[in-house]
Amino acid sequence: MNGLRALPLAFLLAMGAVACGAPPPEPNIASSATQPGYAQDYPAAMQQIVKDFGRDDDDSRTLSSGFSQYPQGLKAPDWSVVGDIHRSADDAGRSRAYVDRTREVTGAAAFFAAEQDEIVKKVAGSATYAAKQKGCEADLSGVVAKSLEDSVDKQLEKRLRERNEAHAIIDRHRTQLGKEDAATLEEQADQISRASYLVHIAMVEEKVRLRALLEEAEQVKKTLDDYITRERASQGQGKPADQKASEARITRAQESKAQIDSALTQGREMEPKMEERITAAQKRHADAMTALLADVDKRAKDAGQKK
Repeated sequence: MNGLRALPLAFLLAMGAVACGAPPPEPNIASSATQPGYAQDYPAAMQQIVKDFGRDDDDSRTLSSGFSQYPQGLKAPDWSVVGDIHRSADDAGRSRAYVDRTREVTGAAAFFAAEQDEIVKKVAGSATYAAKQKGCEADLSGVVAKSLEDSVDKQLEKRLRERNEAHAIIDRHRTQLGKEDAATLEEQADQISRASYLVHIAMVEEKVRLRALLEEAEQVKKTLDDYITRERASQGQGKPADQKASEARITRAQESKAQIDSALTQGREMEPKMEERITAAQKRHADAMTALLADVDKRAKDAGQKK
């Protein structure tokens, strides 16, 4: 009994939760492989993951290869502050706040890119109509499109920077840093955080996602077969237009199924290499950051600015 009393309260509560059958803290998201819509997009999703992984690896390499030039891009900063900014930017890239905001910003950017033409058409139409009401005959589509795109990009950048502590440090020392160095450090912080995010988060998530897709392959094929069978069984019961629409659905499902093996080949060739490439990318990033911070710290020491 005395031993039981000595156990930490948190441990006892945790054990009680397990004993009572409390649900796990994380959601249990079911596979969508049994859904025809998902199955039809499966080959494209597989190919996109492979493409994204390669792109993120390349982008992270490009970003980290530029770190060594960062000090030369600054005029007369307090190097101890610069070191704090670079370290914070690297930490931010793998932080929950930054990762969540990156997902939000990426989703918003994708939505705007997909719907931009329709949005611009409606906004420009309203602006042009308002101008005509005031006696100005002008097509404002081009102006509205550029202004809207620039505004969206700027706001997305602002929202992402809100979740990057490096930018808080820049704001705190903006006057001391000066206008030009502050602007340069904003870009450097963005790039360091992005590179850190790519090698520690994005590439790892793509590896996990690809493995999940590979595990779904056989079920996806079965789903498409069943879907085609059901479509064919329903034919002859509707009007000619319904028959035509059904044939189109069957054709699309057949085309998707025909692409699965090719997509699987790409995925299976990439999957065994992903862990090694992630490890190499993380080491490349760490080495570049170590060299950058060593350079900045030396400059701070030489200038008598070391904390």
